[in-house]
Amino acid sequence: MRLRHRAFATAFALLLATSACGSDSDTAGPNTPAIDISKLDTGNYPTTPADIEQTRNYEAAVLREAIRIGNAMPLVMDVDNRFIFEPHQYFNRWFSSKFSPSFSGSGVNGEDFNSVAPGLVVGWYTYGQRREEFDIGRSVAIYTLRFSNADQAAAAARTLADRSVGEALQIPGYPAARTTYRAKTELGTPAMYTWLTKGDLVLHVRIDDPISTPFDPVPLADITRRAFDKQIEMLKNYAPTPADQIAALPLDVDGLLSRTLPLEKDNMPVDGSNPSAVYPKQAALHPENYPNLAKAAFDDAGVDYVAVGGAHIYRTRDAAGATRLLAAIETQVAAKYDKIDSPPNLPTAHCFDTKAGTASWSYPPMCLVPIDRYVAQIHGSNVQDMYQRAAAQYKLLSSAR
Repeated sequence: MRLRHRAFATAFALLLATSACGSDSDTAGPNTPAIDISKLDTGNYPTTPADIEQTRNYEAAVLREAIRIGNAMPLVMDVDNRFIFEPHQYFNRWFSSKFSPSFSGSGVNGEDFNSVAPGLVVGWYTYGQRREEFDIGRSVAIYTLRFSNADQAAAAARTLADRSVGEALQIPGYPAARTTYRAKTELGTPAMYTWLTKGDLVLHVRIDDPISTPFDPVPLADITRRAFDKQIEMLKNYAPTPADQIAALPLDVDGLLSRTLPLEKDNMPVDGSNPSAVYPKQAALHPENYPNLAKAAFDDAGVDYVAVGGAHIYRTRDAAGATRLLAAIETQVAAKYDKIDSPPNLPTAHCFDTKAGTASWSYPPMCLVPIDRYVAQIHGSNVQDMYQRAAAQYKLLSSAR
């Protein structure tokens, strides 16, 4: 499971609230110790549900529309099951006119994208590698970019394709697609770039191939064809929200985000974008480091949503599903962490500290906390901070029961 940015309820309105001075348990079984939440040390972290509407702005609403696109996009492993690695250490996969994409093959960065390709409304991308290390196998990135209208989408695809340097190639089955490929040159890694428009959407597939000798564009063209096939098939499930209605999109699902620790300013992505939202299962799988393992665990546990903020809250089918999901995450983190004691008065939490010789910035102290059908994944700057966050997150989820 993703460690830094990972780590989904019947309606919260149907669940009984629990008094802060009451007693609770995660209901995993008759031998589960009772938790007296009045004894939990939560430091200065919030323990009452937030009013998510207070965070509403246009970019927060655009993120929800991007998530709707992401939930209707394939993972790279859905196109080719050999691409099962996603090594990036950040969660955001969305774009807007404010947080715009960069395309090195076209010489376009985020700062000049809007002048080169005006009209971007929202977008999403996904990525996968054949091997864990970038330079020993192929990698594939798939983008869906929605523009204000079909004319702007066509102009953007044409401009971005025109700026790509290399040889032209035809993608089987997609005569309207514009493809450029380059073998290894002073320009960098051998790669293929393909652009295709579908109404107001621009579909883009980039494949990097650093090791094939001699470089052969034909298998890359076949991967691109299959990527478009799958992308177009799945995007049939995306019904675009009219542009004038995006700002009013709901910001929460079943009150789940309101009961997730908020993401603090110091932990925001460097570009200032805020990934805090509730992600349906498919959208939540895109940033996973090992999406094949995550998908198997999600399917087994019945995960339907993941709330992302200052913690990650997985909502599973039932308490038994939460137990299995926790075990799956624990298996994945074992190599990078040492097991440590649970926080005071919260014995159901499974906590870990960074293993000696492992970078703590990449694997900070972490707790996994089960409660009913939820698993909370919490990180902290140090063990004490993590303990207080875990206690606060437990209280927040307890308030929904």
